Order: sequence, then C-alpha cells, then structure tokens
Amino acid sequence: MRQEFQELLNSMSAMTREEIILSLFSVFEDVSERLAASDELSSSVTEMARQYQEMKEENASLKAENKELLKQNRHLTEQLTLRKNDLFGRSSEKLPDLESIGDDPPEDPLQEEPAEEELPQNAPSPERKPREHHGKKPVGKRENDLSRLSRKTEYRFDVRDFDSRYGEGNWRVFSWRMERTIESAHTVKHLRVVYSPVLSVGKEKELVCPYSSEKLLKGSLVSPSFFAEMVYEKFVLAVPSYRQEKALLRDGVILSRQNMTGWINRFAHDYLVIAYDYLADLLCGRPHNQNDETTTQVIHDGRRPGSVSYMWAHTTSELDPGPPIIVFSYEPTRGTDHLRRFYRDYSGCITSDGYGAYSKFAKESGTVRNSGCYMHARRPFSDALKVMPACRTPEEEKLSPEQKVMMLIQEIYREEGPLKELSPEERLKKRSTIVKEKVDNYFNWLKTLDLKDPAYSSRFVKGVQYSLNREDSLRMFLDDPMIPIDNGLCERVIRQFAIGRNNWLFSYSTTGAEANAIIYSLIETAKQNNAHPYYYIKYLMEILPKLKVTADKTFLNSLVPWSDDYRSYEKADMQKAVDLLSDKEPAVRPKTPKKTKTGAA
Repeated sequence: MRQEFQELLNSMSAMTREEIILSLFSVFEDVSERLAASDELSSSVTEMARQYQEMKEENASLKAENKELLKQNRHLTEQLTLRKNDLFGRSSEKLPDLESIGDDPPEDPLQEEPAEEELPQNAPSPERKPREHHGKKPVGKRENDLSRLSRKTEYRFDVRDFDSRYGEGNWRVFSWRMERTIESAHTVKHLRVVYSPVLSVGKEKELVCPYSSEKLLKGSLVSPSFFAEMVYEKFVLAVPSYRQEKALLRDGVILSRQNMTGWINRFAHDYLVIAYDYLADLLCGRPHNQNDETTTQVIHDGRRPGSVSYMWAHTTSELDPGPPIIVFSYEPTRGTDHLRRFYRDYSGCITSDGYGAYSKFAKESGTVRNSGCYMHARRPFSDALKVMPACRTPEEEKLSPEQKVMMLIQEIYREEGPLKELSPEERLKKRSTIVKEKVDNYFNWLKTLDLKDPAYSSRFVKGVQYSLNREDSLRMFLDDPMIPIDNGLCERVIRQFAIGRNNWLFSYSTTGAEANAIIYSLIETAKQNNAHPYYYIKYLMEILPKLKVTADKTFLNSLVPWSDDYRSYEKADMQKAVDLLSDKEPAVRPKTPKKTKTGAA
C-alpha cells in the first residue's frame, strides 16, 4: 500500500486534474475496503480472545472439579479398603515382614502328654536325653496349670470281667496307664432353707431370735452367691439378662430379667458404691493416670431419642508399682466438665489420646500434665499402609514413606518394651539415651516431609500432622519414668465394656448406666489384681450389708481386692469348692488278687 501510494505521487506531475481525482478516489476506495477488512479482523480477534478466555476459565473449573473428584474417589477408596480390612483383615498394626514367626505349629493346651507306664521295681529306668525347647512348653508346665483344679481319682478294675476274659488266675497287674481329662459339673442352683429358733426368755416369756437375718433384701430370694454369679455372667462373660433368664429357666429357676436388673441397680447404689468411691479416691491420689472414653446409649436420660452418652475409663499408670485401679464413670456428654469434677484437686500426669478435652483440662488446671499416646500416633500410618496401591512392588513398599514411618515407630517400641521390667531410675536412664535417640529420628524425619506432595494419602498426612502437633506430649514420657509410652492399658480395659455393650446394646436409665460403671470398676480392678471377680463380688455382698461405718474409715482398707482380708476369704471359699469335688480320702490302688488253693480269687 505504501509503495503504490509513492508511485502515485511520482506520476501526479504528468497527470491531468481529472486523472488525479480519479486516482485519489480509487486510492480512497481501496483504503476504505482495507479498513473495513481490518475492523472485521479486529472484531474476529476480539471474539476469539473472548472465546479463548471462556475456554480457559472452563478448563480451570473442570481441572478443579476433577481434582476434587479424584480426592473424593481416593478418600472413598481408602475408606472401602479400611472397611474391608476391618471385616476380613488382621487387626494388628505391626509390620508383617518384621514379625517373628515361629517354626512350630501352635499347640493345643489341653492335648494330653503321653502317659508313662509304671515299671516293676527291679526294672532298669531308661536313660533320658535332655529335652530341647524350640518354642514349646517347658517341662512341668501342665502340672502347674492343673494344680488349682480339684482331683478325683478313679481306678477301673473289675476282677470278674478280667477272669471271664483271660481266665481265673491267668492274669496279673503289670503297670497302670494314666489318662487325664478336665471334667465340668454344670452349676447347680439349690434352695437353701434355714430355720432359726425363736426363744421364749424369762418369766415374761419374751420372744427373742438370737440370730439376725442374713438376707440381702427382705422378701427376696437373692443371696450373695447367686448375685455374684449373675454379675459374673453379665459383666465378665457379657451374657445379657434375657439369656441369663432363659438359662436359669432351664435350670429350674423362674426369674425375670426385670428382677435381675433391679437387684443390680439397687445393690450397686446401696452397697457396692462404697467400695467404688474408695477406689476412685485412691485413683485420684496416684500421680500418674490413664484415661479413655467410649460411647454408650441410655434410653431414658432426659434428652431426645438417639442422644449419645459416654463411659469414661480411668486407670492408674501401667508402670505404677502400686496395685492397679480401674474406675469407670458414666457421663451424658464428652465435655471437659467430667474431668473437672472427677479430678477436682488433682496434681499429676494423665496419659490419653489426642482428644482436646484432656489438653484443655491440663492447661486450665495448671497442676495437670497431659502425655500423648504412640498407639494413636501410629494408627493413621497403619491405615495409610493398608490403603497403599496394590500395584506396588515389594521393593517400592519398603521404600515408601508409610513403611519408613512405621519402622521408625517400631524401633521406638523395640527399645521401650524391655524397660518395663526395670526400676524407675534405670528406665529413666535408658529412655534419656537410647529411646530419646529413636524419638528424635522419628520427629526429624517427619519434619523433612512436604505435606503438599499429592503422592501422600490423606491418612498419611493426617498421621504426620497428628504427631507434629503433639510433639511435646509425645516426648513427655522421656522425662518421667512412670509415664507409659501409650495408653494401651486403658484401651484394653475399656474393651471389656465395649464387648458387653455390643451384647446388651443399651441401658434403660441413668441409674442403670451408673450401676454398670460401678460394677465394671470393681470387676476390672479385681481382674487387674489377679482376684477372681466372682469371689470378689460375693465377698463385698457378704460384708458390706453388715459393715459398721467408722469415722476414721479404716474399714475401707478391707474392701479392695488386694487386701489381706479378701485374699484369705478367696482362698478359703475356693477351697470349699475344691473340698466338695475332690477326693475325700486318697484312692487305694487295687492289686492283683492272690490265688487260692482252688485257684479262685
């Protein structure tokens, strides 16, 4: 265009006026056409730019939506994998390649050992080689296991049967073959009828009964032994009341579940609560506790249907050298108010999971510390290991961060485990050197991770954040030898309540929920102190109704399951059952009958 215009200017000197005007009109038309084309091109470019921007925004929106869908899909896949593992997988959180697997198959604890024949006195005894042990039970273990059982000895010996089989005078006893089996006698209920004399005393003929009534409840047939067995079945064996009702009916006892529930609620609040309160006071006097909580349901608690209640579990520290104490407490909520009421003037350390109520209570009290739990720190990583893609090779799994962090935690447990048997001073010394090094390695490695990396699963990121946010509480056990590394004891204790809850489902009222807390506290404390729960409840129900309350409360010392009074009672009461079923006199071993002159025995 510029060149053509220049040529026109050069030729204008030789052109006439009309030719110049025509040439200019031609140039103006050409310029107008070009300007119109340029405007059209500009509008097209603008439209293309607008469409491009719309496509760009739509693409960004689709990318964000796709990212969110992928995130949701990954989360749902992880949930499905974990659910399948809960239903069909193994519950252990240990690494499978680091577990010690024995070469010998598991033994049946009731499998009988080969019986030894008794040899004649003059027979030489065979030489025995020293027995090697490769994960098998040691010599004499069966005798120790059976030592608490009563023994009934029988000799199968029928002279007439032997004479008819082998001929009279044609046989003799060479040795005896011993066979042992564990027999069971079903619990037999019986009606105890006691007559007490009513005396006419003096000239006034005053009627006096020298013996006081032994009944727990006037007009009721319940006894301490029957109540203790009912409690044992429900709170130890987790048998619901309606099943007990049917079992009793088969034994000839007609008793409704409403009566059983009424006895439990009444006796728990009238008698057993005395021992329960004393255990709670002793627990709050220990400087190291462990806490946990689980859900429960109460039908009539003054709230709308379906409201969730909670059963709290408080235990002494697993490393506390004193007698272990377990106290359950029912609360309608999971708030910090329960901790404020239960630990009123407490000064010490509480080991728990990462629930915020514990740390909040520790901050506001000023005298309470809250130590963390490595079991809960490990759990998200264990879940992350379970949801790893199945297409990974074993080499890739070993190099994965999920495997790495699990190995770091396992190294901490491997060093901490043997320290439970040491004294507090030795334990603290080992922790400050060996265990601390492993803990440092764990946290230093976590701090090197970039949590924005999309390769990490949500479970893995959650585990890293859990540990880093609670580093101070997870390190607290290194400076105090009485703080456990985890809350495992309390988790195991509260499982017994969860098993029972899954069977009887709910409590009808808050009175029943509180009664459950009282009895579970006594039962679990007895179990932790190697006391039999049946005899302990029976012991309490025999002495508490007759107990004389004193101002100094020294009588409370006899209510705990580790007291000398209870230990002697349990030993004596168990001996009664042993004496009832065991041999009254030593069984006499038969001998070969002597021959008579006529050959007859």
